[in-house]
Amino acid sequence: MAQAVEDLESIRVTLGIDEWIVLGHSWGCDLAVRYALDHPTSVSRVIGIAGHGLHKDRTWSQQYQELKGTEPELAIPWEQAVWRALQDSFLEWIHEPQLFRNLADSPVPMKIIAAGNDIRPSWPLQQLAALVPAGTFEVVPDVPHDFWSVDCTNDRSRLVGRVWVRDDLRRGRWGVSFVR
Repeated sequence: MAQAVEDLESIRVTLGIDEWIVLGHSWGCDLAVRYALDHPTSVSRVIGIAGHGLHKDRTWSQQYQELKGTEPELAIPWEQAVWRALQDSFLEWIHEPQLFRNLADSPVPMKIIAAGNDIRPSWPLQQLAALVPAGTFEVVPDVPHDFWSVDCTNDRSRLVGRVWVRDDLRRGRWGVSFVR
């Protein structure tokens, strides 16, 4: 995970970007939060969508395991060694003694968004948003974990959703819109 954070920072520096909005989905949500904690002056905002949250909880895992067969399988080739290294580094990170203090002191605004029909429980995301001083939490109802994907399960294709990020730094306002 630390390597992924440094890779993001290298991209930002190489592109000559002073500060950017970091948007992450699923595991990328957790990565975006970690990046913002490690490089707060590089991040104007975090938008975390349908993340895991900063925990390793048995009840969360039990619900996920019981329901994961109800979600469509994504045709993504998994590199087991990469996945294991990321998982191990995530666990190491969430066990850092200062993690929650760092979140509570974070100057970076974070909008944490849950998908209403996600099989992943949203309570860790609510906790994360409540912990960060400029954190907010929102649920997008009636959408699955991959809510922008094409859903072909009912003999028809439909776009489930699109994310629009609005940012007006002059006025200090920003937001995320969902269009279905």
